[in-house]
Amino acid sequence: MSTCNDQSASNGIDSSDSFGKVTLEFFDAMEAIYIDNMLYEQQSISSSTSTDSPSVQGELEDAAASSSSSCNAQDSKAGKRPSIVKSLRGRVDANQKKLRQMAHAQRTKLENEVRARRRRFERLMKDPQVVMTMDKISFVLGVLTIMLIEGVLLCAPDQMGLLYTSLLVPLMLARYIIYKADFMHYFMYDFCYFSQVLLLLHIHKYPDNITLSKAMFSICNGPIAGAVVMWRNSLVFHSMDKMTSMFIHCLPSIVLFCRRWNEYLSSKSFPFYEELDGTLYTNIIEFWWNPFVYYAIWQTVYLIKTEWWSKQKLAYNPELMTSLRYMTKKKTSKSYKLLSYFGEEHQLSTFVLIQAIYTILTFLIMPLLWHSVWLHGMYLVVIYIIALSNGAKYYFHVFAVRYIEEVGKQITDDSSSE
Repeated sequence: MSTCNDQSASNGIDSSDSFGKVTLEFFDAMEAIYIDNMLYEQQSISSSTSTDSPSVQGELEDAAASSSSSCNAQDSKAGKRPSIVKSLRGRVDANQKKLRQMAHAQRTKLENEVRARRRRFERLMKDPQVVMTMDKISFVLGVLTIMLIEGVLLCAPDQMGLLYTSLLVPLMLARYIIYKADFMHYFMYDFCYFSQVLLLLHIHKYPDNITLSKAMFSICNGPIAGAVVMWRNSLVFHSMDKMTSMFIHCLPSIVLFCRRWNEYLSSKSFPFYEELDGTLYTNIIEFWWNPFVYYAIWQTVYLIKTEWWSKQKLAYNPELMTSLRYMTKKKTSKSYKLLSYFGEEHQLSTFVLIQAIYTILTFLIMPLLWHSVWLHGMYLVVIYIIALSNGAKYYFHVFAVRYIEEVGKQITDDSSSE
């Protein structure tokens, strides 16, 4: 069972307006900044007006003069001071209340404008022509990305890490914006995202560390690549969410393939098997134990975050989705029955145990893949064929059926209108 989850794990139709969600959240952020600036200016005006208003300033000067003269006046006039101060405070409070009301009215007006713009933008993004255009753009970009990866793999495999980095940053930013809006951003604490950070460190900070290289080889080709099968990831080019999931689970293994076999890719010489470099003990440590230590570190931090640090937040908002919540939200699902095998109260411990077993099992064949470019290549090809098969199933069994239904409905509506 993979430790990574995403929206594309389901069999249903993904929303085709992922690009629209990103754009919408960007506009919302800009509008929020605009409102904050307007309110800051209004508060500045309020504070300056409350102290610099001519009427208030005049009253304060009168109070100072009255206070000065009263010091030289008779004791009978001293009793008027409290009433003067009380009157001044009342006027200042009334003035500040009026300014607060003006600021509140201005804020309400700005918020209404933002809501109106958001509604207009949502209507625009739901327009069939706009949706189709976005799908076409996503499809073209998806195909071009695959072609770009293929070109780098064949012509400049040593640059695959740079391509991976340039694609990772915008895709992760877009995914966070979309998942944040859908209360699914806790998925980004999963192991597959943690692995992306480790891979970036390996590529740019410790590229020559052979111990880290072997550990990342096991992680990226083991549980991360295996998630394509476990979560039924699919090559659906018009879906930004599905293509991002494919990127997260597939491209790290390609990066490690290029780094491991760069010498052979350049010379076009591919021996079937290399001699083992080290003893059985060293291979167990390097390909099984070391990567599992990284996994254990992630699992510990993840449990601290979800079960202690954010426990109240998750309990307060049941809409916040985690991997465990996602897999147990339907009591009739196979995942719910599996995780509840030892009782619902032990779902978390069962989930952690299953993830650990899955991770260890995927590490077992990593020493063989490290020493054979042919076995490694065939292993990745099998995974990609499964992803292609899932994509074909989506297009012809899900997407096409719905498309035919929509077209048939449109034809029926046109016939009835005539």
